[in-house]
Amino acid sequence: MIDIRVLGTLEIRQPNGAVPAAALTQPKRIALLVYLALAEPAGPKSRDRVMALLWPEADEESARHSLRNALYGLRQTLGEDALISRGDLYIGLDSSEVRCDALEVRRLLTARRWQEALAAWGGDLLPGFHVSAAPEFDQWLEEQRTGLRRAVTEAAWRRVDELEKSGDGELAAAAQRAWSLDPADETGARRLMRVLDASVGRDAALRAYGDVADYFAREIGAEPSRETRALAEALKARVEAPPAPRPLPPTQEAVTSPLEATPPGRRGFRGVAAIAGMLIVAAVASVFALRPARLASPGPGENSMSVERDSAFRLPARYRQDTSAYASYLRGLALRFLAPPNVSRDTFAALVARKPLYAPGLSGLAHAYALSTIFGEIPPAEGWPKVEATARKAIAMDSASASAYIALGSMEMFWHWNMPLAGRLIDKGLGLEPADPEAHAVRGTWFRWQALMDSDVAEARKSRALDPVNPMWAFRLARQLYLARQYSEAEQIYRQLIREYPTSGQPYGQLSDVYRAMGRTRDALDIFRTGQYATGDSAGAAAIPVTSSDTEATKVFTEWARSELRDELRRQRNGEPYSAGGFVEVYAKLEKKDETILWLDSMLASHDPGLPAIQVDPTYDFLRGDPRYDAWLAKLPWRQ
Repeated sequence: MIDIRVLGTLEIRQPNGAVPAAALTQPKRIALLVYLALAEPAGPKSRDRVMALLWPEADEESARHSLRNALYGLRQTLGEDALISRGDLYIGLDSSEVRCDALEVRRLLTARRWQEALAAWGGDLLPGFHVSAAPEFDQWLEEQRTGLRRAVTEAAWRRVDELEKSGDGELAAAAQRAWSLDPADETGARRLMRVLDASVGRDAALRAYGDVADYFAREIGAEPSRETRALAEALKARVEAPPAPRPLPPTQEAVTSPLEATPPGRRGFRGVAAIAGMLIVAAVASVFALRPARLASPGPGENSMSVERDSAFRLPARYRQDTSAYASYLRGLALRFLAPPNVSRDTFAALVARKPLYAPGLSGLAHAYALSTIFGEIPPAEGWPKVEATARKAIAMDSASASAYIALGSMEMFWHWNMPLAGRLIDKGLGLEPADPEAHAVRGTWFRWQALMDSDVAEARKSRALDPVNPMWAFRLARQLYLARQYSEAEQIYRQLIREYPTSGQPYGQLSDVYRAMGRTRDALDIFRTGQYATGDSAGAAAIPVTSSDTEATKVFTEWARSELRDELRRQRNGEPYSAGGFVEVYAKLEKKDETILWLDSMLASHDPGLPAIQVDPTYDFLRGDPRYDAWLAKLPWRQ
């Protein structure tokens, strides 16, 4: 059976899953196919009606000739058996030979199988498709498009009704999806706010109101109605009892996957840690995407969180059916984990070029652009607009694309410094994928921008609890504990990581930072030397002097910092790439206040991704209390 997909894309597959050799490219042939498939009543259509619809300005002979050519093209693509004729008057598709996703959604809606209909919904009917000189067809297509979206939106709210009655934990996500299908519907917006207030909490409901207000301001140039505003004000004014204390997620680690054992250089230890402390490891999603599917309900010895976690990162069935695109998507995720950001970015870019309507590819590309910008491969002024444009395309194709909302939230943080909007976007992503450890990591970054380190650490604990087998989350938790000055627990985690991964340089370098912050400079130098030996760099280890006091060890670190500064100045003189953050870091190691504060302004001007660390990293404690530093803090846009 030929499979025709017209929701969110245009794709034709033969029974064996292959793409037909003769692909449809001409708009009139595509229009003919869609009309024969979807026009009601079902069954063969009048040739005269088709000619009037698609070739309204042509004379009868020319129109019949064009129709014959279009039908020939369809037969070449679909096969002779896919088309049926009734004499010379009627033409249609054989329903026993052709299957269409839009017809399947219609069937499920008629059967009131709301959940299945929503799962089968792949997006709007042929979004952006247009046929020149055929206004009546364009009008018909738009009616089909809006009618189907309206019916799916109603189904989404019917699904919310079902979940409200059953008390299902998916209620909040279902309500958010229902509203996103028609964000201009304020009745739906108010219902979403009430559902979130009852199931998640008042803050979630108010963030939803923020999304509604943003939509109206952006798309309509107005504010929500008085009734919607009144609901928001009532939520804000409500006095609530303090929440009961919540138990911390488990921190017992069960790391089973190996770390790369590449020993970083002297600057690399801190550089790797700084990057990891911001928008880290979008690639971790690949670990989940590559896992086998799990049961929909807990089996013996399983808890519901583990089942939800494994299912949360599987793409919906409609995206896995295209095995070629799905394989490219998984490859892009895996390359995030194994290669520099540009390799993953190029993989997703190739997927999007080949399948421009494949929403997961767009989400993956948005994330890849974000990582490339964070890591300095793309200038912020070029990278973040690309993140925004690509993520918005992904959301337009699939409003439930959690990864795209997370990428947008990252862009708002690092580029526009719009923390309220960034928080709402990240929360929307979390609402769609509440078991995504990466989303919690980005949420933690949002807290760090505002120096709310207790909340940042709490999000890091959640990420680790959701994926305890991945050591990257243990690294992130330890780093956030260091930034929050909880040195004892950070040391414990790094020591455990060293026991688990003795040949990886990263835990030694980051533990060295912890010891320096604690004033244990000699221990910091010793663990650094141990790391060099552990990674096989015996010559590098031997070059590190053995010291007898913290004072002597401090002199070694100072000399290293001076060497780094000479390298930065050389790059600047030679016109090589350098960053304001690099100068700030080196001058901070040397505790040179004047130079550090001077370069802080350059960090701000260049949207340096290291900005959120300045407010919390112990390295910059020597600046605290300096009036010039306080003045710099006071002018930070996100603190206004």
